Amino acid sequence: MESLNCKTGTQGKVLWLTGLSGAGKSTIAAIIQNHLIATGRCPVMLDGDQIRAAIADPHWGFDNESRLMGSYRYARLASLFSSQGHIVIVPTISMFHEVQQWNRTHTPGYFEVYLRTLEQTRRSRDPKVLYRQHQHGQRHEMVGMDLHVEEPLTPDLLIDNDGDQAQITLVANLIIDAFLNTPGPEQIGGKIE
Repeated sequence: MESLNCKTGTQGKVLWLTGLSGAGKSTIAAIIQNHLIATGRCPVMLDGDQIRAAIADPHWGFDNESRLMGSYRYARLASLFSSQGHIVIVPTISMFHEVQQWNRTHTPGYFEVYLRTLEQTRRSRDPKVLYRQHQHGQRHEMVGMDLHVEEPLTPDLLIDNDGDQAQITLVANLIIDAFLNTPGPEQIGGKIE
């Protein structure tokens, strides 16, 4: 297997992509990961479903308490990898103010992106068929439907991501540029043309 020649630095960074199911987190995270690899970096992807599968905790459910515990797991892992100089991408629902604050306090290089989407958009995308299952009473404890959402209060980047598939690359490029080059809060509203 060929190994990558990765650029390393003393300071890692964490890209925390948050939004409800269907907001485009995983799709955008994959584009960003591929871009970073193509530029000689070795990002660590901490995808929620993959972390759940890897930890395989039978007590880790989908209720609010379990989701909060999971969010802290993602946050602590991201902080650990970042402290070792890695760029970490975390696509996660994880809409808890206390976790976002923990990240800002404990994770240097933390950059939070909120992919805000209308419910109609999320339902039409429905990549994991969760909304359809919820509608037919087959899924409960769904964030934004059954469980309360704490929308990020001060994201570094806010994107209303209601565009079609053709705009996903534009959104990913906007995030890459902001994450790698732009210090401080920034807000992007409306649709990207």
